[in-house]
Amino acid sequence: MTYWSSTTEITNDLIPHCQDMLSTTISDPARARRLDELAKSVSFLEAFVRGYERIDDPAIDTDDEILNWAFSEAPADFASAIWLLASGFYKASAASLRNALDIATASLYFQIRENTEPGVKSYNRFFAEWDRGDRDTPNWGEMKTFISTRPSVKSFDGLHSTEIVEYAYKHFKYLCAYTHTGAFANNGDPVTAINTTGVSPAFDDRFFDRGCELTAKTIAVIAILWQVVYPQIVTTEPLGPTSNKDYVKLFPLPYGPLALAHK
Repeated sequence: MTYWSSTTEITNDLIPHCQDMLSTTISDPARARRLDELAKSVSFLEAFVRGYERIDDPAIDTDDEILNWAFSEAPADFASAIWLLASGFYKASAASLRNALDIATASLYFQIRENTEPGVKSYNRFFAEWDRGDRDTPNWGEMKTFISTRPSVKSFDGLHSTEIVEYAYKHFKYLCAYTHTGAFANNGDPVTAINTTGVSPAFDDRFFDRGCELTAKTIAVIAILWQVVYPQIVTTEPLGPTSNKDYVKLFPLPYGPLALAHK
């Protein structure tokens, strides 16, 4: 006996359904431009974070190994998220955003460890063991506690009455609902296919807009974290002077401009 459902109809002819959803999404020039702008923001993010490599401070190891082997995963996850968003897979798109935020924060964690506890003959043990598969990616309990104690972070939080790492963690927890397939996120948003579009892929203006907003926020959270921890990055002018409009996309309100001005 063959079981049939609306999902079965899609999976039996998956590629044409995906192509149809992609065509539907980008048939609106405004939506196509929005996706293109998000993709360019990912490029700006990578260029910005790699400004770390040009920091002129003997106390900071600006070797690019950790960025190459950890942070470089984040742009790949963002590319996946944007493609899935364009194709009508909204839940999977948000799950890829979770991956991007997770590895970008892990990369920052490893980079801080390299500056505070460098290895004798190699990189710090936290990164070295992770890099060879002997250590799991650090969880947020470990990363949040450690990153929050950095002097630059404590200074930023004290000056602006914020908890910037907690802010990033709350966004991560929201994205976790898409990965763990909870019916609803912690703010009440429906996140599964069955209580949003019903099946995937499917186009829906509401969830397309939500996906775009989540992508932009995830990009911003990563940029803000790196800048707050290493405020010297912006002085290397990775995107040019801070008056450049490209910074506005990476550092939106409410915390972005504060992070850019942090010293």
